[in-house]
Amino acid sequence: MTTKIVLLSVVFRMLIGQVAPAQSIDHPWHVIDRGGGKSTAGGITLHASIGQPAIQASASGDISLEAGYIPGVRIFSGTTTTLDLAVEANWNMVSVPLIVSDYTKTTLYPIASSSAFSYNGGYVTQAVLANGPGYWIKFPSGKSIQMTGTSITEDSIDVNDKWNIVGCVAYPVLTADVTPVSPVTIVSSFYGYNNSVGYFIEDTLKPGSAYWVKVNQSGKLFMQSGSVLLQPKTESLLEASKSKKPSRFGTSSLSDQSDISQLTFRDGSGRERALYFCSTRDDLDVERYELPPPPPTGMLDVRYSSQRMLELAEVGKTKEIAILISSAVYPLTIAWKVKDQTGATLLLNGKELTMMNTGQSEIENQQSQIVLRLSPASTPEVPKEFALHQNYPNPFNPSTVIRYQLPVESRIMLKIYNLLGQEVATLVDKIQEAGFKSVEWDASKMASGVYYYRLDAVSVENGTKTFTQVRKSLLLK
Repeated sequence: MTTKIVLLSVVFRMLIGQVAPAQSIDHPWHVIDRGGGKSTAGGITLHASIGQPAIQASASGDISLEAGYIPGVRIFSGTTTTLDLAVEANWNMVSVPLIVSDYTKTTLYPIASSSAFSYNGGYVTQAVLANGPGYWIKFPSGKSIQMTGTSITEDSIDVNDKWNIVGCVAYPVLTADVTPVSPVTIVSSFYGYNNSVGYFIEDTLKPGSAYWVKVNQSGKLFMQSGSVLLQPKTESLLEASKSKKPSRFGTSSLSDQSDISQLTFRDGSGRERALYFCSTRDDLDVERYELPPPPPTGMLDVRYSSQRMLELAEVGKTKEIAILISSAVYPLTIAWKVKDQTGATLLLNGKELTMMNTGQSEIENQQSQIVLRLSPASTPEVPKEFALHQNYPNPFNPSTVIRYQLPVESRIMLKIYNLLGQEVATLVDKIQEAGFKSVEWDASKMASGVYYYRLDAVSVENGTKTFTQVRKSLLLK
């Protein structure tokens, strides 16, 4: 082990002192096994990091130094890895999770039937790819593609204001563990894509796939392996979209929530897309459910004219939202599952269709105009008593939602404790108005086990009116 470190240090000093950018020499050191160094006829490549280059093996037989030093972090494992990346027929969102010797699209994805498209306010063709960004690429059939290179365990990825397509490092990463570098803020969920269901909210980024995310300004996102202890493996994009867990914004499946109604659009080729609406909730931030930009031409896309997947009724006002549909194969079937009876109708070419419980209707052609009409939401009901409800889901991983209710304006303290009675998190510590409340607990950095959450409430108007309740939750990782 000592011999390897000394050899690497000698090579490093020799290169820094004698090699200029773009100058090539031969050197017998080359990483060919899982982390060890052996004498071969290979070369090395210098890649810029923070203030100094880092050594990385390359099979190209020469040495290159990236121009300048970028203000970011990229850490290589020194381990040669081969990943099997499964793609679907048609368009896929992909990324390059390894350091490779040739980044051209034709080398990395030789069976692709389209160019690679990155996103920067619009789609841009890229002949040479890079670590960090994500790309749209079309494939003629579903297949597993092998990619060999050196694992990236940590990376800082450049992002532009608003929507970006980002990749992943060489191991899975929980979206809750992706850190925006201040002053950048993440303002959306992470969205994956597959051809069967379209965009879906993702909770775990996977090597080789790519994801949409929206930020408030240009800057960087930092991600590192270790939050998910899994080896890279082949997994179809469709399988990756199933069995979703709660995301960083409290839901990965709106259809699982008891008071959220759903519209399902199924076109003539069997593809499905879903939209959601609600007339009773006032605790959801609809801006969190803005959808990413539409996929490339030919892919079914359904969204509200607001560009969201979720719409809420407004108090005292009827609300109408057009539904935008592109690249559908007609006839198109619209099915609904209405979970409240406060009044929702579809306007199909101006004809009103009342939706109650479950049902469906068929649309014959693409000229049809479809509008969702939501009746005015009633004034939020005030609870008659204090209550702390069981968290959902439970057991959970990595986040869960805790709901409680306040009959009067109250000073609230909601805390999490471990089995030893030690406080591990404070979720709420403020004065809140009367109403039905909810808060998400992100436990991605906690160990598996039993946790207790305790609500303490004191009436602001009458300090003698108090409430305390404790419930148990189970985190399983």
